[in-house]
Amino acid sequence: MNTHPLVSCIMPTYNRRQFIPHAIEYFLNQDYANRELIIVDDGTDAINDLVPADQRILYVPLDEKITLGAKLNLACQHARGEIIAHWDDDDWYAPRRLSYQVEALADPRIEICGINRLLYYDLQSGRAYEYIYPPEHRVWLLGSELCYRKTYWESHRFVENNVGMDARFVWGADPRSVLPLKDHTFAVHMIHQSNVSPKQTAGSWWHAHPVDAIAGVLDADWDYYKHDRETPGGYPRARTTSSETITVTENRETTPQKEVAPVRNIFACLVHESQECVVDLVRNLRYHDSDSMILLYNGGKNPDLLNHGFPFERYGAIVHPTPRQMKWGWLHGFALDSMKFALDNFSFDTFTIVDSDQIALRTGYSQYLSKYLSQPDHVGMLSNSPDRQPSSTRVPPAVQAWREFELWRPWLQRFPLGEKKFVHWTFWPATVFTRDSTADLVNVFAKDEQLNEIMGRSKIWATEEVILPTLVALLGYKIGANPCSYDCVKYRARYSWRQIETALARPDIFWAHPVSRQYGDVLRKLLRARFNHYERTPSPGGIMQTSNTETNGELLLTWPILALMRTIDGWLDDEEADLLIALTAKVLATHKQPHSIVEVGSYCGRSTVVFGSVVKTLSPDTKIYAIDPHDGKVGALDQGISTGAPTLERFNRNIEAANLTKYVEVIQKYSYEVRWDKPIHILFIDGLHDYTNVARDFFQFQQWVVSGGYIAFHDYADYYPGVKSFVNEILSSGRYRQLHCVGSMMVVEKLNAEARLVNGEITELFAKWAKTKGDDTELRV
Repeated sequence: MNTHPLVSCIMPTYNRRQFIPHAIEYFLNQDYANRELIIVDDGTDAINDLVPADQRILYVPLDEKITLGAKLNLACQHARGEIIAHWDDDDWYAPRRLSYQVEALADPRIEICGINRLLYYDLQSGRAYEYIYPPEHRVWLLGSELCYRKTYWESHRFVENNVGMDARFVWGADPRSVLPLKDHTFAVHMIHQSNVSPKQTAGSWWHAHPVDAIAGVLDADWDYYKHDRETPGGYPRARTTSSETITVTENRETTPQKEVAPVRNIFACLVHESQECVVDLVRNLRYHDSDSMILLYNGGKNPDLLNHGFPFERYGAIVHPTPRQMKWGWLHGFALDSMKFALDNFSFDTFTIVDSDQIALRTGYSQYLSKYLSQPDHVGMLSNSPDRQPSSTRVPPAVQAWREFELWRPWLQRFPLGEKKFVHWTFWPATVFTRDSTADLVNVFAKDEQLNEIMGRSKIWATEEVILPTLVALLGYKIGANPCSYDCVKYRARYSWRQIETALARPDIFWAHPVSRQYGDVLRKLLRARFNHYERTPSPGGIMQTSNTETNGELLLTWPILALMRTIDGWLDDEEADLLIALTAKVLATHKQPHSIVEVGSYCGRSTVVFGSVVKTLSPDTKIYAIDPHDGKVGALDQGISTGAPTLERFNRNIEAANLTKYVEVIQKYSYEVRWDKPIHILFIDGLHDYTNVARDFFQFQQWVVSGGYIAFHDYADYYPGVKSFVNEILSSGRYRQLHCVGSMMVVEKLNAEARLVNGEITELFAKWAKTKGDDTELRV
């Protein structure tokens, strides 16, 4: 790394006029010279009038509000530096901050640095706090001071939502490459009425801190922040910058929002079997509510259920790091573990229970909840049955609770009207807890010995459905009626497609439960088809294409190889093989040696012989790695799997007959079992053809594909919708472009950083042009 690399400070902002002059001043005061500031503003109160005419500062206004993750990615795209530093618009930074963090990144082993011991000052109350993250926990850094290499971001873009994207970004790195800095006094974080993430200072990791110590850290800047009960709204006082005068109207009002802001929601999902259906659930939730975070908790017997190579974090899902095996009917442990993890790591408003056999039916869930929860009624839970269950109830878990009334009575008497709040019940799927009630539930189970002693003696079945709602009521919260209908959320029900179609027409039905945990289940397949296989339509021009004439003009075609290929069992046709021949010849001619070709899904060797024949003629030192378990399985989980005889013997015989043994290395494994560490020039994916397996094969190797390398997907066709959906997603990401598609063979090129930026700029310009034209013209590059 250059000893004084350019550092790009990125500052997403939204209606923070009172803070902006301070944030800009702290950038201008840095003692590190080689720096730039990129401000991405999607607020209704544009702050361009506050940005000084300084060539080091780029102001990027947006016409509409986007997610914080999207703003971070956009800022990183504009960044010219090899190091990126987050620059919060409402925090204080010392002049030494950038120098200190750049010095930390001088160690080539470090990808990300930041702090997890944090100083806070409350502008409204005048109190100070120190937040201390336990060092024995999974490494974590606050997003406000993240400083990292741009190359890391290029392979780990932020999830584009508003919750937890910073934590996921850090957790995507090797923990050994993440450095929590010892000196945390270069930053002070301000608590005020407009915080995006409200600060819960009563938590166990928060500690009172001397205000004088904060004043000492801020030094001359203390005058702008010190509490005097006069500063309106808890905002800092206006300042005059060193470069030019910037005035702030303290009482300036922002444009009122017509709609209630969506709540920040976490989907808590207990899973225990069928990884394919876990992937299906994650994609379903991500499609319908991309702003919500998904927390996966493996409560099953297989500890590797979620460790088979699928990158859940790329889909907005976090895997609970320390789950316990759960027993059906005793699931309150899952709820409490998940609540505590969420409280320790994320800011949220609501916590929604999603069963592994539950599925979302429509978008707008967070917005729908927000309309109900916007009234200050001290709601702690949303249930299908908000009223108390009488002793005459017929709900089995509540019946058992009433049988134990005397066991519970001494504990109930500790609460005001405690006996009159016994007993409550909720049907578990789609139950919603508020953030405050989750904190109180976790706290009472952690500290109340009498409660835990009674729990050890209780025979209540479905504890999560009885104990938790009853506790919420005892703790003084209101249990509200869930505004989302339960007409398709029932116990052991079966639904026809006609019933689901009826539900889809009703704006209050968001969920269906249960749906079979089989990836090929008819309802799952119909819902995937109904919602475009959970693929969001890319923006105009999001998929870059190359004209057929240009591609064929560049590629060398070697037709005699086809005759040999036709003697081998398989489904690769002539024109698809012709494309692979041309592609291989192009790579061997234009990329530096040594070359590596990785084939995932070899079957009997039909495509392997195509690759091998080109390599044998043009570049004998190139190696082909043929990865296949050779278990005889073909097809797709959602379209049906056929199992024939094992294929390894036939594969070896065909490779030997073609005199290609020295060029082919056979790896008899599933893709996720392979440990890989070599650059890849062509990655060919032709294993099982459902979304889960294609994604797993791709993500296992994509980081090793060189810039300008190629990925070929076979069976990109309507009869395998999972393949099409996945390929379209990666094309719309801006990291790949379509090179050529013939038959059912799709070839994409991995773009380098410069090409990605050009791709994004072209797409943005085209979108603006197409908007003025009012048509759906396609972009072809």
